Amino acid sequence: MKLLMITWTDIFEGIGNFCLWMFKGMKMLGHGPNVIIWILIIFAIFYWTFRLGRYRKEAQRNGTIE
Repeated sequence: MKLLMITWTDIFEGIGNFCLWMFKGMKMLGHGPNVIIWILIIFAIFYWTFRLGRYRKEAQRNGTIE
């Protein structure tokens, strides 16, 4: 029976190879993910601004704290 021995070098080389593989994929994607994330952020800001306006109108109607 063969003894399975994993060293710290094997672990760190594995992590390094995984990172190189991920960065190659990220390089192929280009700016696509950045654009998608920014669109989501802009949508969230507009949505929250719209909700804040609704909360402010409701607070003025109820006479509660804004």
